[in-house]
Amino acid sequence: MSFGGTNSPIRTPVTTPPRCPLPESERTGGPQRRPDVPVTSVTSAGSVHPMGLVSGLRSQSNAALGVLAILAATACWSSGGVLAKNADLPGIVVAFWRLVIVAIVFGVIALVLRKPITLLMVRRSLLGGLLFGVNLAVWFEALRHATVGIATVTAALTPVLGLLIGRGFLGERITALALGCALGAIAGVVLFVVPGFAASGTKPLGLGLAFAAIGIWVCYLFVTKKAREGVGTIEYLFCMAAVAAISLFPLLALSDHGIAPPTKGVGWLVALAIIPGCLGHGLLAWAQPHVPLSTSGILLQGEPVGAALAGAIFLGEVIGPIQGVGLLVAFVALAVLTRASATRTDEAEPATA
Repeated sequence: MSFGGTNSPIRTPVTTPPRCPLPESERTGGPQRRPDVPVTSVTSAGSVHPMGLVSGLRSQSNAALGVLAILAATACWSSGGVLAKNADLPGIVVAFWRLVIVAIVFGVIALVLRKPITLLMVRRSLLGGLLFGVNLAVWFEALRHATVGIATVTAALTPVLGLLIGRGFLGERITALALGCALGAIAGVVLFVVPGFAASGTKPLGLGLAFAAIGIWVCYLFVTKKAREGVGTIEYLFCMAAVAAISLFPLLALSDHGIAPPTKGVGWLVALAIIPGCLGHGLLAWAQPHVPLSTSGILLQGEPVGAALAGAIFLGEVIGPIQGVGLLVAFVALAVLTRASATRTDEAEPATA
């Protein structure tokens, strides 16, 4: 809320004598404030209090740190494909043990911070945890049959699929801007995937699994849209990881690998759990209160770009000129779509007192 700016009119003080001869500071509960500074930042002499300046600088500092935290979270998630690829294990194995490690970490944090886990929290996490676990297993398996860049950039179409599902099942209106952004994102992904499909050794199975992961992830987002109401971040992440791991256990037991812990790629698995699984989500959870939704959404669209670059740097995956153009087109289209969606969400929310 604005208290007025430099162009605000100056009100003439009322000259009617008060009914009681008390000092003005006692009658009004404090000194009269200037319209361009917060109440807590004005002293009895009318000057700006240092604490007010500190508060304003602290707010600006938190906003800047929030942006840096989201960029760091994006970098953490961008590393996931490279870490999973280096683990060189079946997708179900990577997903299960990643979830186990994440559940242990957030379980310990919840215990130390004395955050109780209730039965209601677990019930709210059941369907979402099942979908989350299956999504991870399918996604990590896709990485075994496709490059990190192709699998990740394909998965960037999640907002587009969410737009179509929202129109078909929720009756949400698709604006001309949203439609244009969706078409632009699809065109960008096609420009990135098609030229590198044959040259990179990507198999149709890998591309199909990447698209399947998109569908499962969108279902997860719709299912958990209201599941987090009244549930803290630490508790939610613990329940989600624990339920997802339990959901994958039967599939792991039936797999060729079995339930025995892996003997290779353990370091990559731990890094995969800690960096994207714990650190990435923790940074985002801290940053969200300090950064506007539209800003955070745009910054997070940098994940496929970062993942493609990480694949090129650490795995030697080739990004040709046409693919670079496609990556840029997809990023811009998804960023505009994300900002437009966030703006509509902010406008739809009722004002609170």
